[in-house]
Amino acid sequence: MAKATTPTTAAAENTAAPDLVAGLAAGTVTIEAVDPQKAQLDPNIRTNPDVPEWFVDSIRSEGVREPVLARRSEDGTVFVYDGQRRLLAAREAGTTQMLAVFGLADTAGTPAGRIMDQLRSFARTDLALSDRLAAYEQLTLDGFSVAKIAKSAGASKDDVAAAMKIAKSASARQAVTDGTESFDRLLLIAEFEGDENAIERVTWCDEDDLPFVAQRVRDDRAIVARRAEVVASYEEGDARVVTSWADVTRLHMLTDAAPDADDRPELTVDTHMACPGRTLYVAVNGLAEDDVRVLEGCSQPELHYSRWGTANARATEPAEELSEEEAAARAAAEAEANRQERRRLIANNKAWDTATTVRVNWLITLMNRKKLPTDAAAFVAVTLTRHAYEVINNGAHGAEKLIGIEGSYGNRDAMATLVEATPNKAGHVNLAVALAARENHTSRDSWRHPNTTDRDYLLQVEKWGHHLTAVERIAAGYPEPTDEAATTDDESVETDAE
Repeated sequence: MAKATTPTTAAAENTAAPDLVAGLAAGTVTIEAVDPQKAQLDPNIRTNPDVPEWFVDSIRSEGVREPVLARRSEDGTVFVYDGQRRLLAAREAGTTQMLAVFGLADTAGTPAGRIMDQLRSFARTDLALSDRLAAYEQLTLDGFSVAKIAKSAGASKDDVAAAMKIAKSASARQAVTDGTESFDRLLLIAEFEGDENAIERVTWCDEDDLPFVAQRVRDDRAIVARRAEVVASYEEGDARVVTSWADVTRLHMLTDAAPDADDRPELTVDTHMACPGRTLYVAVNGLAEDDVRVLEGCSQPELHYSRWGTANARATEPAEELSEEEAAARAAAEAEANRQERRRLIANNKAWDTATTVRVNWLITLMNRKKLPTDAAAFVAVTLTRHAYEVINNGAHGAEKLIGIEGSYGNRDAMATLVEATPNKAGHVNLAVALAARENHTSRDSWRHPNTTDRDYLLQVEKWGHHLTAVERIAAGYPEPTDEAATTDDESVETDAE
């Protein structure tokens, strides 16, 4: 967007429209009749005005009842800077006269000043997001602060600051052009600028799933970074390091025993140490300590023998005669089943970690409301009685975060002090303690081994408006999706099942 004539920041902050009554008395403000067919439209932040037929009919029969705001250029041309739809409707209705107020333009007479006037006018009317973004961007270029823009636009400073992030993102601006009007979605597209995969994920997911998908992208990025660090640490050694089992055979499938040997022990880390095909498989499937697995494999299996030869069925089935091909096929089938189960475990563990972050953020939003849910006291009572152990066992650690007390090690005392200073906060503190205790009881085992404590908790927050994701629904007692892709379709999962 081209930069208009720019006043200094101080000038931008101090400009204000003249007072109408004082201006009329002093003769600096006048009301005149102008011809809408000859008047020109000043550059306007609304690029696609809606001029309904009924509005045109009304002006055709009654005229323009509210004067427009106008200015005159040096050559005498009338420019309307406030009243775009009235001017367009008057033209379409064939009206030859309407009232216009002159002298109320911004005192500096700048394009930025007129944009501010238009934002004041549009603060209580519909304005396309693309037009609002363009207006904010132009005003920022002209030296106006976020606070000044927010005041004129009737918006919060946070919303204006977020809008500026969207305006600076080429992908988000394109999404606006393509018809995306969800502010939260556009803000996420701006956050992931340059990552086409991430942008596609947040663009096409359901609105209810948007917080989860966005957090999943952030978590996946953190996992990728951690994987790179772990791989780099092992690459300093002598063994080859890989993150996929492609072209690598697991040690348990190989042996150094002759094909006709009765005892065919699998290769171990110690017996395989000197093999030139020694390979380290590194899997990092989360951010927890136990999400890192390092296993040994062999990239030159021809230097060894298959553990299942013609005369050797698996030890678990000694009575069954199997050919080498049958034994290998059975072993492959079992390995695949193990891999699929491991994939499900890893994918749902990752999903649970992401869902936990989103759920806690949602709880913070809930606790910031002035009015708590009507059954909040009942939830607290049930927690303090039936689930008293959870409250006592972990001390409701994290409750202070839910109600915005940061950096306090003595969270119990800090929360008590808050209630003493502000008694009407007692309900919020009670609920925060109960929620923290119940949240702290949840873990990855909540979906692996569903229990009534976590089930009831998740169903309660769902009742209060939290959108449960697929893995949370498993923990809440809902049937697990039959479509495997619903929980395990994750390209970033590397299975190490054996």
